Amino acid sequence: MMHPGSMTTSTITVSRAVPGSPDQVFAAWVEADRLAAWWWPQLAGTTYVVDARPGGRYRIQSPALGATVSGTYTDVDRPRRLAFTWVWQDDGGPASGEDTVVVTFEAEGDATTVTVAHTSAEHTPDGGTEQGWSDVMDRLSQSTSSRS
Repeated sequence: MMHPGSMTTSTITVSRAVPGSPDQVFAAWVEADRLAAWWWPQLAGTTYVVDARPGGRYRIQSPALGATVSGTYTDVDRPRRLAFTWVWQDDGGPASGEDTVVVTFEAEGDATTVTVAHTSAEHTPDGGTEQGWSDVMDRLSQSTSSRS
């Protein structure tokens, strides 16, 4: 067990302007069918389990990618803030450490600025986390704009 303070954590922050009200955009994060529309839609067979309440768990499992991301919601303040723990596990590999992710939603005209702050002791330069979030956030922007 590491002692607190002995691990260096860093935070990766990714923001996007997403069409829709904060409540609509928040729903895209906490309803499994909506999450499935933008998170990993290109990966067939991905399953989404979402129980968006403090202490509730989520699990996104992709057989195509051979990976699962899961965690527990620590703060669900609709439609302003969503916070959860984040554990990544490649099939057969050890789980990552427990990261924290905080998502904030801020109305900007007829869009919502969504900011993801992912804090981890395991971020590495070019480690894929920032690119991964950029990709899913781009899809989030596109998916909500195609909704009436």
